[in-house]
Amino acid sequence: MRFKPSFSLAISITLVLLACGLCEPSAEETENGEPVFYCFVDPPAKTRVSPDLLSNITACTHFVYGRIPIDKPSGHPEYSVTDVYSDYGIDNLRTFIRMKSRHPSAKFLLGVVRTKPFEDNLMAQKVADGVLKAVKSKQLDGVFIRFEGNHLEYRTSTAFIKSLASNEQLSVTFGVSGRRVFAFEAVRRLREINEHVEHIYLDMGELPSNEDPYQITQINPLFSNTSIPFEETIQGTVQQLTEEGLLPHRLVIGLTAGGWKFEIKDAQDPLTVIHGQFAKTPGRRVSYQDACRARGAVVYNWEVMNEVTVYRQTWISVNLPTKKALGEKIKWILSEHFAGLGISSALSDDPSGECGTDALPAHTLAMEMLRTSINSNVPKCTRLCYLDPSQVPSTFPIDNLKSEFCTHLVVHYFDLDLRETVLIAEGARELIEKIDEWRKRIIEVAPKLILSLGSKQTTGVWQFIVANDFRRKELAEQIIRSVNESTADGIEVSWTLEAMTSEFDKKNLKAFIDDVLTADTDKKTEILVATTADSAYSDFYDYEHLNKTASLIVLHSHRLHSESAPFTGHPSPISATSSMKVPKMTWESVYTHWTTARKVARSKIVLSLSASTISIQSLADERTQSMDPFGQAALISLLRSKKSDIHSLQEVCESVSSGTALNNWVPIANVPYLRRYDQMVAYESPKSAHIKAVWASMERAGGLALHNIQHDDPHAVCDNRTAFPLLSALSRAHVCSKCLTQHDFKKCHDHEFVVSCRYELKKSNPVFKTDIVPYERCTEVIVEQAKLVLGGNITFETAEEERALRNLTEMRPKMLKCGLVLALSCGDSERHLNSILGDNMTSAIDNVLAVMDKYKFSGVQLDCERPIRRGNHIYFNTFVRKLSKMFEKSKASNGCNRTISARFSHYTRNPSSYFSISLLNKLSHVSLRMSSQSSVDAPSFFANPSDPKAPSTEKFVKMWKEVGLRPDKLVLEISPFGFESNGTGGGVVRAMGQGEVCQTVGNRAVFRHDYEQLNGAVRLENGTMVHAMSADDLAYKIGYARRENLGGIALNSVNGDDYTGICGRGSFPLLKSIYTSVKCQ
Repeated sequence: MRFKPSFSLAISITLVLLACGLCEPSAEETENGEPVFYCFVDPPAKTRVSPDLLSNITACTHFVYGRIPIDKPSGHPEYSVTDVYSDYGIDNLRTFIRMKSRHPSAKFLLGVVRTKPFEDNLMAQKVADGVLKAVKSKQLDGVFIRFEGNHLEYRTSTAFIKSLASNEQLSVTFGVSGRRVFAFEAVRRLREINEHVEHIYLDMGELPSNEDPYQITQINPLFSNTSIPFEETIQGTVQQLTEEGLLPHRLVIGLTAGGWKFEIKDAQDPLTVIHGQFAKTPGRRVSYQDACRARGAVVYNWEVMNEVTVYRQTWISVNLPTKKALGEKIKWILSEHFAGLGISSALSDDPSGECGTDALPAHTLAMEMLRTSINSNVPKCTRLCYLDPSQVPSTFPIDNLKSEFCTHLVVHYFDLDLRETVLIAEGARELIEKIDEWRKRIIEVAPKLILSLGSKQTTGVWQFIVANDFRRKELAEQIIRSVNESTADGIEVSWTLEAMTSEFDKKNLKAFIDDVLTADTDKKTEILVATTADSAYSDFYDYEHLNKTASLIVLHSHRLHSESAPFTGHPSPISATSSMKVPKMTWESVYTHWTTARKVARSKIVLSLSASTISIQSLADERTQSMDPFGQAALISLLRSKKSDIHSLQEVCESVSSGTALNNWVPIANVPYLRRYDQMVAYESPKSAHIKAVWASMERAGGLALHNIQHDDPHAVCDNRTAFPLLSALSRAHVCSKCLTQHDFKKCHDHEFVVSCRYELKKSNPVFKTDIVPYERCTEVIVEQAKLVLGGNITFETAEEERALRNLTEMRPKMLKCGLVLALSCGDSERHLNSILGDNMTSAIDNVLAVMDKYKFSGVQLDCERPIRRGNHIYFNTFVRKLSKMFEKSKASNGCNRTISARFSHYTRNPSSYFSISLLNKLSHVSLRMSSQSSVDAPSFFANPSDPKAPSTEKFVKMWKEVGLRPDKLVLEISPFGFESNGTGGGVVRAMGQGEVCQTVGNRAVFRHDYEQLNGAVRLENGTMVHAMSADDLAYKIGYARRENLGGIALNSVNGDDYTGICGRGSFPLLKSIYTSVKCQ
């Protein structure tokens, strides 16, 4: 059985927080937590609700009572005679509130509905106050509000919701039907409301076609077909909202228990009735218990996943509460990472079990699927996760393992045996069963399962078996047979406990791999080969053969030091320190041996680290001595008990928090260690894992492997928040895209990945002549910068800039189809922009077109962030819309479509309040500037969990995506400028172009790389520090942009690149490195 991805629409409280940053939480604030489940109790008048109605549906996170009108000016709910106590002796609302005792962690909401529009904001406030008073009086947790009518056309609806949300102790959910989503101004209003509510509940029980009650409608159609238009489906309605900036994690999809019933015309054949036709009488909602008892022929419509019952002139469409029907809709909702789902209502879901199944079948099905399904994201890079059955406890929480952490799960499964050749490792079958159950519950994609062979056998055992042709072939056949009979996808050949000793071992390993390939007649088994550094340095591998036959080559770079060594060290340092006894035992040296010296493809190489620790008894006590931790004499004792040793990351955290150990960091090796009196504990922290992921990404390694993931704090003890923190750090920092293919600047087309080059007209030193602008390496050249001034006129700062622009215009024919874009500033003043766009918008548009024609620009980039405020953003949005329409009327001078883009900085913190996200999604792209006024990029590329307010590229990319900007529209600006600092953490003294950096430090300067800040630094004799970005840093940022599906990158000043070639790498070395890197495969 092989697991494949299913169809998809597209797309702490700190318990132990170490001051050293040992277990810092992931910067990603997860929006894909457990999905919510809304359950509705909506009793008709004079109907008594049983207190046990939903007692068995334990998955409900939100309970909603009723559809109570709030049309009175006071806003007081108009309860029915059975909602609250009356002469009928029924108090359903009190019964509902008593359900809290059985569902203590759920929220209980009052469902209210407003049919009358609000006359003004004052009335909206008054009604909201009445609703809040009623909710508090009933001691409920919040309110679920619906509008029936055209309320969303008016801003008073936003004022009402904002007033409701003013009480932060109460939860507010806004419900909107699919029928209302496509109405005038609806999406704009929903975007405003979205900021003030917990969720937006999208009720798909009513569709746009329900505007006409006679129009026949399928219930909750998921996908469109020949009869159901796209906007009538769950998929289409959601797409409309997401394109306008309402992201899936804010939406709860509302499904229906029961369906629609229509009486069709006498001339119609009920068997041929389709969605959209017209009935004889208005349709009405029907419960599932009524539908299942209805007479007639029952037909399952596979296209819409509904059950249709026809009898004479009666036509009924209902949700069938089975996995193949309603279950498919729920499965899709869970796979698309919505906030959750809801089913309305419980009283329509056969609460008495009249249909011959369990009571509440739709709710029960949803509960089962919520419990047995795991929302998943596809891993974007190759990562291997290793488990050893002998060390995995029965309590191992595999459900805490996110699917995006691992592409492969590698389990030690086969042991070599001198008598039986091969045996199944103890506990392996049970672990595989547990893994298979977990894989089945992952909706989108499951990691491949790899069975590892021989990792615990000595070289002598390996030699005995593979040196004999018969035993070797028998072993290969048994292995492949076992794989074919299991759910596994491949095997790992792991001769790694001890190093190989001779050329015979090399020959026999090659022969065994060939035997495995021969035995695998179906060619479906993936073959991984694990290797050791000692065997590699002895050249006991056939590198050419492995390059051709192995899917992946796993380097045991997590075993570069042993507890049995007579000196201290670390099992996985990146680079060698001066005190290391064996300098070649580093990631850097081992990786270079395989890729550079032995020419093995980088894409095949997987680098390893481990969640386990090694403990070494040092003869130097670093509590009293400040010494280099590596290379010290260590005591080797076979009699020493290891029970009290630290074995896992969780134990590391506990030891530091209790004060029994001191944490230390080794800068060059980029690894941590603990000191417990005479004991040195070498381990991996989230920080070191992050650095290793960045290093491996820069080196374009094929993947990463984490061994013994059961030791990676799976219960989130370290920070009470992040399970598997090492895997989380790897997943966050690991990028793996291939090198870019250079675009063809001779053709007009939409580029899959934008490479935008910003050229500054202002004078540079040395002189930057316009004829060296590297347009052939750019999809567009943005000319910096003109200014929109009073009267709608466009000016340049100096006459010299205009002369440079005229020179650039003369070379426009050579640029062919490469875009030439004018960067246009709207000034710094709100009043300034109001005057221009409020009084002179037409003139401004005419002048933009005139300047474009005069200087042969093909597009314009609007840099208008600073003057736009809440009072004038409508002017800007209107200006962009009108300019876009004018651009559509004609082509640019190079024959390509005219383009409009916009530019924003990291100072824009709430873009949806000022800009129309749907409008920005229609632009060519949106450029995100991370540089400061000094042209230097923000201090951190990665978000800092300990300082959430600090600007970072990662943080603001995420913010723009969360407000609804399409990732493919977001272009990430990168500054080529380095900078000089005073060396004491005082910040930027001055910015320096790449050429000036080389002049200052010399071409032979050795920069120490900072894999967290993504730059290098060198200290000058006067104590100042010079920092600069390298081609590897740029390649990593491009890889990040491609991993996040961004639209491209922009070099925010080609003037800052080494355009003179003074650094000895030719002109524009950073820009050229985008397409030509020695590390590209």
